Amino acid sequence: MNKAAPADLRKCLEAANMLASFGIRFVPMPAATDAEYAMLSAMFMDKLESLALEVEKSEGGEA
Repeated sequence: MNKAAPADLRKCLEAANMLASFGIRFVPMPAATDAEYAMLSAMFMDKLESLALEVEKSEGGEA
């Protein structure tokens, strides 16, 4: 396992802080490889999109 670049770590911490600031629970998952990181990042983005759609629906918006 290689150490992550500081810029990558900063992005991960920013994402965690964003979720925490909105009161959204999250589970930190270590990514040992670039492929794992890409897969987990894609899952994270998919989940954010589904949460955004839920919020839009609850606010009476189009989804």
